[in-house]
Amino acid sequence: MKCHKSDQLKPYFDGKLSPLESARLEQHVDLCIPCQEELAHIMEGTPEAEELLAEELLSPRFTELVMEDIARQEKSRNKRKTWKKRSMDIMKKTAIAVAGLTAAVTFGTMVSPTFANYVNSLFNTVKDVDGGLKQAAVEGYAQQINKQVTDKGYTVTVKEVLADPTRIALIFEIVDKDGKKLDFKAGNYEESFTLTDKAGNDLNPEGDGWARGKYGDYMLVRQDLYDIFDSVEKVPDELRVGVEFNKIMDTEGSWKLDIPIDMKKAKEVAKTVVINQEYTSPQGVVIKLDNIMTVPSASLLTLETAWNEQKNKEYRKLIEEKGWNDAPEGPRKEMRLTPGELMQYYLTDYGLAYEILDEKGNLIAGRDDTMFETLNGIRKNEVRNTSKGKGKGEGQGRVWWDGFAPFTGHEKLTFKLHSIYLNEPASFEAKISLDELSKQPVTVKNSGSTFTFSKLKTTEEKERFGRHESRGKGGIIEFEATLPNDIVYITDWKATDDKGNVYRMSMDNGDGEYTRDKDGRVQIKSALFISGLEKQPKELTITYGIQERQYRDLNWEVPIQLDK
Repeated sequence: MKCHKSDQLKPYFDGKLSPLESARLEQHVDLCIPCQEELAHIMEGTPEAEELLAEELLSPRFTELVMEDIARQEKSRNKRKTWKKRSMDIMKKTAIAVAGLTAAVTFGTMVSPTFANYVNSLFNTVKDVDGGLKQAAVEGYAQQINKQVTDKGYTVTVKEVLADPTRIALIFEIVDKDGKKLDFKAGNYEESFTLTDKAGNDLNPEGDGWARGKYGDYMLVRQDLYDIFDSVEKVPDELRVGVEFNKIMDTEGSWKLDIPIDMKKAKEVAKTVVINQEYTSPQGVVIKLDNIMTVPSASLLTLETAWNEQKNKEYRKLIEEKGWNDAPEGPRKEMRLTPGELMQYYLTDYGLAYEILDEKGNLIAGRDDTMFETLNGIRKNEVRNTSKGKGKGEGQGRVWWDGFAPFTGHEKLTFKLHSIYLNEPASFEAKISLDELSKQPVTVKNSGSTFTFSKLKTTEEKERFGRHESRGKGGIIEFEATLPNDIVYITDWKATDDKGNVYRMSMDNGDGEYTRDKDGRVQIKSALFISGLEKQPKELTITYGIQERQYRDLNWEVPIQLDK
């Protein structure tokens, strides 16, 4: 299950978010299991992640510790190292076991000057690769390299490259002196990568964006290009990737390779359709559909979004009225987000859902930022989606790059806006007698929601909690709920016992059941983890402070003319 906030994880790791945006995202990841898993995918195979496997995971005081690290790291000048460390801290504090996750290939594809009929590419034969990547490999956009270097008994081989104007992916094989392939999740690796043109000009001087991970029996290294080159014309006809390993499996040495990548063929078939259509929703969200670029591996939509001035005024008025403008002016005395900053984080977040329809009105692709894709059933053929903040202000301005399996074979398409998701304050409160709960389920109706709680139990050790494994003391309480009309998600959970102690809570978003009733209201069957609850109290008051509303009162369709 993918969370719409996961689009910000890679920019976060690459150090491209502002300090406040980063702090907001960290608060979200603390409580979001899908984002924790996605961050683990991004981090998988990095030296920091592998060091984590041998470390003791940290205590339930993750919120305080996260903010302590934010305050320290904001003073650091080493931007890249800072963001990697902060990403690792989030992984530690949310108890992610990197070794237990399988790397998902959500990037990909494409270039090659040869093999028009080459269909046995490693990119095409790996089971979990996306449809766009497979299509590009079958069509001959996979380039065999088989360039290698040997030192200290280890041989590094670059097997294949796939590249187009949106991204590069390289498949590596590393073997020991006996020809045995290495396990890329074991041992320590130190490596660096560069991206230059044929003349040696550094095209990515900050070195951001490179990631590696286990890909079957191979290592896959990837780099997105759409944030480096804003048009096909700016992509050089030849790129060069410099590879340097300084340590393999704790053995220091020197393994250097220079990989030339011919971009001409992929550039020649790349097509960009300029759309330049804009719409303002009744809620004040301005959406501009800029263009669609089709390359061998994907069709990439570029959108820009922002709030209009009226929406900004309403937001600022609410912040002022509620006193949520309480960010400290100087150094933080308390190493955590203030309540106001946390509310700003939620209230400035928003999401989209849209459909791509063919000539007959059939759904061929779709994006949906709801946490639970089954609620609408329009998410389809995604290759890779990401976004970044744009400009100054409250942080609502964004650029979105949404990749789908190529829209080849179609002359006409229709872009149809399906939904906009906005967060709003909520005031749900359920006061529960634990004696009563031990005898029978307790049903509470409040603020338009109906909750039935059952089976509270405390734990002092590891315990499975959906896809999450709780660590340390806490409580798990199961529930079933029906949410108010048009509300599709709830968060910012807290529990207060009869003595006034406040506990952070997180909802299992992984294994829970999320459906709609006959009236379209969202129904949830899941569980909550109450962090730090040592023993069963007499009474608990459970609240959530944020609800996500889905708006469907939209009327925007854009016809798109493509060359078949």
